[in-house]
Amino acid sequence: MIMQRGYRAKLDDHLDTGQPLQVRITTLGGAVYDTTCFGVDADEKLSDDRYMVFYNQLASPAGEITLTEKGNTAQFDVQLAKLPAAINKLVFTVSIDGDGRMGQIQAHTVEIVQNGAPVLELIMNGKDFLNERAIISLEIYRKGIWRVNAVARGFNGGLSDLLANFGGEEADDSAPAPQPVPAPAPPQPAPAPEKTQLFGRIRMAFSEMGETLKGHAQVLSERITDIRKRTGAPLVNTQAKVVVALDYSSSMRPLYENGTVQKTLARLVPLGMSFDDNGRIEVFLFQNDFRRLPDLTPENYEHYVENTIAPAGYRMGGTCYAPVLRAITEGTTVREHTDHGFGGTGTQVEPLVEPVTPTFVLFITDGENEDRTLSDRVIRRSAELNVFIQFVGIGDLLFSYLQEVDELPGRRCDNTGFSRMADLMAVNDKQFYDNILSQFVCWLQGKQ
Repeated sequence: MIMQRGYRAKLDDHLDTGQPLQVRITTLGGAVYDTTCFGVDADEKLSDDRYMVFYNQLASPAGEITLTEKGNTAQFDVQLAKLPAAINKLVFTVSIDGDGRMGQIQAHTVEIVQNGAPVLELIMNGKDFLNERAIISLEIYRKGIWRVNAVARGFNGGLSDLLANFGGEEADDSAPAPQPVPAPAPPQPAPAPEKTQLFGRIRMAFSEMGETLKGHAQVLSERITDIRKRTGAPLVNTQAKVVVALDYSSSMRPLYENGTVQKTLARLVPLGMSFDDNGRIEVFLFQNDFRRLPDLTPENYEHYVENTIAPAGYRMGGTCYAPVLRAITEGTTVREHTDHGFGGTGTQVEPLVEPVTPTFVLFITDGENEDRTLSDRVIRRSAELNVFIQFVGIGDLLFSYLQEVDELPGRRCDNTGFSRMADLMAVNDKQFYDNILSQFVCWLQGKQ
């Protein structure tokens, strides 16, 4: 059945609301369009932001709403029977990211599908809109039973208006269809309320972040969004265990003392918030051997070098890559020697790599390693595992070994990247995140 703008009906008249259904939204035009489902309460508020399902959060807590995107089409798989009672309405919206207006689109189609067949369909084009930068396409709401409302109306202020209004007030079935919002001159969009910044599975209100972390987190969020739009990469949807291996050789001493390492750790914290399901980053120091330290978190990052690394009692030494890489990817045994220098007991270090969730290792060093043959072996074996290792070379060396490793033959897949950033203090956040994420994205997409 073809719906017209303002069409309202009992959903049970068209399909079985006790069974899964799909809401399929396609928007064609010259801009980038973000499609979102807001699950709001009886007061029209997004009281639980876990029910804001969009490109950076693909599912609600129990999978009642899930999003998949392919080309210009966004499909929401919905199980109305499983939604909690507090979710009173699902508001499906489209907003323009950047310049443009909905009056310039070529086509906008909304379908409600069940058992593979379209049941209800709304077909519109740019002539149906004016200067709107965001529209509410469809609402599915409770009023005794589940009902549908083909809204197809917009907001000149774009996403900020959507966030402020969440689709407006629910009207009675007999009430007239909502009227379009006239374009203000000049536009004065309502300011969006302080919202929770969403980083994958971890949520932290911006107001709870320090200014340093807030700045890094904002840039990372922008870079992830940009990568998604440019490449279609699943980066914003990926859960990954984030591990950092920090060189603790003697040549690194100035970088620990002048704040370079501390600044770098602060930049890494949002990566854990974005990818890791517990928002933490596992930390290893390495020289000839390795030492695992307490996790890096949003709570302890500010003075991590001073309060965690310095008191650890780990001495600076040479530069070997293989021991720490083996510990992270395969696990190992650390033997504590007796006073005579031999024997002793062994402590088992469990591997961090697992089959299901990828492990993203950031390996930061300022020196060439002393164990190239052993490192080659560990890296080749790691290519059979669910792990990507991003080597970051800092300082003035040419890093001939790391450049060779980036093209190391004899692997099932290329699971390493190399980026040289001679002066980390001089690299801005945009360059930093692009350098460490670009090859990881290729690995995720299976391009390497």
